[in-house]
Amino acid sequence: MKLRFLSLIILALLASYGCLKEPIQVGVPQNAEMIFWESRSWETGGGRARFTLWADGRSEILVVPDFYTRRSPEKLRPREGWEMGKGPEGVYFKRKAVFPESIVKERFSQSFQAGIHLLEPFSPNYVDGGGTLIGIQIDGELNRKVIPYFTGGNRGTENHKRFLEVAKVLDSFNTDAYEIVK
Repeated sequence: MKLRFLSLIILALLASYGCLKEPIQVGVPQNAEMIFWESRSWETGGGRARFTLWADGRSEILVVPDFYTRRSPEKLRPREGWEMGKGPEGVYFKRKAVFPESIVKERFSQSFQAGIHLLEPFSPNYVDGGGTLIGIQIDGELNRKVIPYFTGGNRGTENHKRFLEVAKVLDSFNTDAYEIVK
């Protein structure tokens, strides 16, 4: 108890003297409801894959193939566990309950501990390529951030290091949603 109190005093002193660049925030913000991590291709007609986690333990993966693949939906067959649908962008594939509830809750918490809510968007120094769209919903309000690829002067920054830590938690989901039949 005394050690924790002493640690808080030290952190407060460091912050008041400007020694800390950012406030330290650990854990899930109160009333955080949902997060998503979406890898996107910014090429014309590019595809995307989104991993969504809810605080209550639900999870979902959405895969939208690139334009060239989705223009022939009759040649696409969903893999086991995936459902195929059609939306404004064309064909998509969805899988619900990707992980057990306990794993989802753990990853949800780990995402905030890694700093998903502290990631900062920046202007890309390229036209085509891709990036990551991040969404965080707190109290019903969805906040989206676009994080381009880290290149040049953006590599090695605190934001880049934080991104890599969050990616360790969220970027390893299965997007093998469909097969192409001849």
